[in-house]
Amino acid sequence: MNRMTKTIFIITMTAALVFGFLHLFIPGVNFERLHIFLFNLCSGGSLILIYSEGKKSFSPKTASFYLLSVLYALFAFFQMYIYAIVIAVILALLVETIRSARFSFFPRNFFSGTAPVGAKFHQASLLCLSLGLALSALVIGNHEYWRVFSSPKLTLDVFFLGFSFPVSLITMSLMFGMMENTGGRRTRILQEYGFWAVNLGVITFFIFIILELAMAELAIALLLFITVVIIFVLYLKLGAPRQSKAFLTSGAAFLVMTAVTGIAYIILYAVIPQPPGGKFLLKLHALISLYGWNLNGLAVISRHDDFPIKLNSNRIILMHWIIVVVLAPLGFYFRALSIIAVAAYAVFLYLVFFTERKAENHPIPM
Repeated sequence: MNRMTKTIFIITMTAALVFGFLHLFIPGVNFERLHIFLFNLCSGGSLILIYSEGKKSFSPKTASFYLLSVLYALFAFFQMYIYAIVIAVILALLVETIRSARFSFFPRNFFSGTAPVGAKFHQASLLCLSLGLALSALVIGNHEYWRVFSSPKLTLDVFFLGFSFPVSLITMSLMFGMMENTGGRRTRILQEYGFWAVNLGVITFFIFIILELAMAELAIALLLFITVVIIFVLYLKLGAPRQSKAFLTSGAAFLVMTAVTGIAYIILYAVIPQPPGGKFLLKLHALISLYGWNLNGLAVISRHDDFPIKLNSNRIILMHWIIVVVLAPLGFYFRALSIIAVAAYAVFLYLVFFTERKAENHPIPM
């Protein structure tokens, strides 16, 4: 990507984390929607579309998506829901035009035994993004105006969690795309299982959240944990030895940790209705998912044509873990640490986005 595009994404992603901490400085205002939307939808959705078009910068379609997604985030935050509904529908149509051009309108490759699993995850990411936007318009309309379905979980504040799924799927696409086809039929079966288990499992899990079926949530969470471990092992075994593998391996480790904290949260709340430390565990779970697992995928697709780059992978990954697991969770409670977390996060993004490419014949420190 060109310098201007990278700068836009660094600013947007940094602003997302800033809004996550802003409650410490402006009490009584919930900035969670801006925190989530700016990262998952505005940054994540736009990067997915730029990557899908195979371009180095914004096209008219992707620029429109980015600008409209920012407006969507603002309208949702200010509770201007009519405008949010209209924009959500337009955004969904934009995604569909890009998905249909890259793949096809009907996702035939989902049911093909020969189509690359990485390509299946890629199309699923785009389809999930467009469907998520369309469904968010229906959820807003139902909750604010129609009230056809009544559920305390069927609100935008719950539903916006689903916007992280397209980013997760595009990261899965990268991992499966890097797997070398040397494992035979058994490996192919496991890859197909991974595709269907992840997609159907997350959709089912979300339905159980809305229906407030705690034991069913736990069962699906355990199934997803097993699936994530299987995918992690496959990737470690079959992933091509490139510099980007180090970042995606770190991302997969974050994903395993996300699954573990999610299961712990479900069990904790099933035993104790208002457990001490429950909110911190949920916040840690969200941070690991967004700024750990998802951010690794977005970092790789933003530089996918540039690897190898002049970074010591181990050092930058260690810095990433310190930010996500230590600084950011504590930053939600202490102002000084929130400022340090934002500064470290901005430096991390700058290093990942702007470090120069290195010639192939020079070794890259891992």
